[in-house]
Amino acid sequence: MKLTESSADARTSEPGMIWSDEKESTELSLFVRTSDEEIKKWDRNRIYEALIRETTISEDAASIVAREVEKLIASLELDFVTAPLIRELTNAKLVEYGLAKIRRQHTRLGVPRYDARQIIMSPNKENANVPHGPEATNLTLSERIKKEFALLEVFGQELADAHMRGDIHLHDLGMIDRPYCSGQSIEYVKKFGLNLPNAISIAKPAKHPEVLIEQIIKFSAALQGHFAGAIGWDAVNLFLAPYLVNVDDDRMKQLAQILIFEFAQQAVARGGQSIFSDLNLYWEVPDHFVGVPAIGPKGQFTGANYEDYEEEAQRFVSALFDVYMEGDAMGRPFFFPKPNVHMTEKFFKTEGHDEFMHKICSVASEKGNTYFVFDRGNTAKISECCRLTFKLDQTDLDDAKTPWKMRYSAMQNVTLNLPRIAYEAHQDDTRLIDILKERLDIIAHAHLQKKEFISKLLAMGKQGPLALLTMELDGEPYYRLHKASFLIGMVGLNEMVQYHTGKQMHESKEATKFGLKVIAEMKKEAEFLGEQYGIRMPLEQTPAESTAYRFAKLDTKYYPLQAPTVIRGNRNSGEIYYTNSTYLNVGAPISAIERTKMEGVFHPLIDAGALTHVWLGEHKPAPRNQI
Repeated sequence: MKLTESSADARTSEPGMIWSDEKESTELSLFVRTSDEEIKKWDRNRIYEALIRETTISEDAASIVAREVEKLIASLELDFVTAPLIRELTNAKLVEYGLAKIRRQHTRLGVPRYDARQIIMSPNKENANVPHGPEATNLTLSERIKKEFALLEVFGQELADAHMRGDIHLHDLGMIDRPYCSGQSIEYVKKFGLNLPNAISIAKPAKHPEVLIEQIIKFSAALQGHFAGAIGWDAVNLFLAPYLVNVDDDRMKQLAQILIFEFAQQAVARGGQSIFSDLNLYWEVPDHFVGVPAIGPKGQFTGANYEDYEEEAQRFVSALFDVYMEGDAMGRPFFFPKPNVHMTEKFFKTEGHDEFMHKICSVASEKGNTYFVFDRGNTAKISECCRLTFKLDQTDLDDAKTPWKMRYSAMQNVTLNLPRIAYEAHQDDTRLIDILKERLDIIAHAHLQKKEFISKLLAMGKQGPLALLTMELDGEPYYRLHKASFLIGMVGLNEMVQYHTGKQMHESKEATKFGLKVIAEMKKEAEFLGEQYGIRMPLEQTPAESTAYRFAKLDTKYYPLQAPTVIRGNRNSGEIYYTNSTYLNVGAPISAIERTKMEGVFHPLIDAGALTHVWLGEHKPAPRNQI
């Protein structure tokens, strides 16, 4: 028998169907263990009502399915049934009757009992930042459900299938109800205090630097619950400087310790993690903050500009790196907050830069903390996560005059499987570019669908799940949707080039040139699609340790002849991967300097963030050799 959603007369028109009311639901001595933790007497109408409430099935078809499920359950002679079993049997009937769309709407989200046991009992091997504890297992279980929800509800089937196949990777599906990463300004906290929606208490703007630091950390913890990635704070030492006038060296060091230790030890974020945090730091006062009125204690303007506090800003950033050099109580490095030291051309003209460079290079050599952010020319950026940066255009620089408005976000990150495109192109340049463009269009639609979903949540305002992001203390929503970026990442450029040209990128100039051609085409097409769809879609090097493995594993399955010719790692043990983003093969026999030069040629094409890893191992080069 096959029903349709509008089968009004299906009950009588289907030949061979015999309907019997001999055993009505009231006669079934069954009890149902429900999902809301009750035991209720059997009632067939609950199946009917659930189908009508949750799906687009017709009333007649719903009645038929409910009656058929009841007959099936009666034949099993059970003492009790569970709500999940009833739903499974109902969905089986829907499939039997050809109602696949209705079955999809009626499906149950969750994990098998075995999986739940494994998650609760075993440590998380996918995310080293998540400790094993009750909050961590809550996170893992909820993410499983939200991933299913995202692929069924937020994204269309074509996009879900593209992700499942491994053509693309939709990052952070388990946090589908929040944006990706964000760049924040402590000026917002300085000006408005700690005034969060649904909070049981409100704090005025801080009078003292210790209080301001604690407010920033508490706000970071709240924000971490509303973003999937890092919480990055811009120009921290510069904006904190008006609070540091006449602070002596001992107290300056203590304030630096408070900031770093409190961030590092706040195991209150997702799954009991530390707050994934970034501090953007400057030795110089970047041009876009010159002439900007400074906000000081009590959220009041001091009457001076930020360049007037350069000495205090420099003393504080120097104290921060003293703390980073010492490490924690056991001398271990701090993983968070990450110190991102920005360098514009002005850095090298600012007095004391050479001594400061020596200090941060010493920390890099000893502890590995320092992130060196080279802002080419006078271009200013905000950096966070592993490599994400927000390039500031003229409107952003205008916002710098009211720096509490400098709040930026990446809505979503979607990564492209580059080697697979090469396998499908069969060494045909034209075909490769055509497939590349097709996949980028798919990514653009993924971004539009995520934007639509988040926009619905934001539109709920104070009553919605993203109430914090809709607060309007400065006259506009905290989350500035019009400033959001939609990231396009890439994995396996090296393997794509190797399969297509026969050489890895470090092995020939022609191979490197072809890699540059691919990334240039991606940038060009992403900008075209961004204009077409009205969203900003910059390229970003993907932080893709797990995605690089996932793509390699799927390609080994779907392209068993092609993938093994370029995949890295140990195929016998299954420890396989693609080279991340635009990097050269990590095992390439070239010097660190040569690697930096070769990988650096790709960086100008990747507006949303690119970096080069220099692996020092146990070697600790002298700091001055790094300058």
